[in-house]
Amino acid sequence: MEPGHARRCTPTASSSETIMAALLSSSTSRLPSLARALATDASRLRCRLAFLLLSPPRFSLALARLRAMPLQSKAELLGRFLIRSLLLLLPALSPDGSHPLLRIPAADLDAAILLLAMCDSYSPASATSSFACPVDWHALLVDGTVGSALSISGLGSTPWASLAPYVDAAAKCRRFADVVPEERAAVGGGRKDSEWSGGASYAAVLAMPHAAGDGAPCAICREEMSPGRHCGGVCSLRPCGHRFHWHCALRWLSRRNTCPCCRAELPAENARAETRRLWQAVERMAAGDDSAGYACA
Repeated sequence: MEPGHARRCTPTASSSETIMAALLSSSTSRLPSLARALATDASRLRCRLAFLLLSPPRFSLALARLRAMPLQSKAELLGRFLIRSLLLLLPALSPDGSHPLLRIPAADLDAAILLLAMCDSYSPASATSSFACPVDWHALLVDGTVGSALSISGLGSTPWASLAPYVDAAAKCRRFADVVPEERAAVGGGRKDSEWSGGASYAAVLAMPHAAGDGAPCAICREEMSPGRHCGGVCSLRPCGHRFHWHCALRWLSRRNTCPCCRAELPAENARAETRRLWQAVERMAAGDDSAGYACA
């Protein structure tokens, strides 16, 4: 039996094994540069956390923002950060680097970094003591950050050591998609669970290029897409290139992230739906499917 066939037929592969198989399916010559890029990003995230801890106003602002978030919003924030780690670890998922979650706004990034640090610093002992007095998150995070920086693993680590946290975060994506409850749009709520995917990412919709009308009927409204001066009302979907009226495409993509003609997928606005979409591409990469990167363009 061929090695690739054996790998594809293994139904019990863990998330970490799937991530590693997808990582090793790319050119090994790119791994050193990837490790250096991840080490640079990890250093930048550590610096942002240190800046938050050294700036009481910034820390208070980020902590107040987190406390004001409902649980579902915290889960969405965490999911978007996990997707970012997955995209950085496997650049083939966004070959042109245009995925919107590669550029999380600074305020959201600070809140996500703080939330992850709080999760890492959580312990049953601190939870029990919080009934008597509130947890001093600043002191707790400072102790954890300093202890991590002075540990053996935190002193002089090589770029290769930066791969492990990103593999761990990327492997959590599948767990996140399985655990977080599925939200339903107000419209189209009668669709089956297997068909629900959520609306397309706002950034992906705004990036759709204008196209010239060619007189063909729009697949959504069935009316002609007139050429000439009306070409501003026609757009082209990525990556498939099918054309639709702008107003038809906006209405369609507000509820779904798939092309109505070929079902090609655009990035989803909902973190759970986008995680599931990307994880399917990761599994195809792990199985040696070279088209996985294109499917996520």
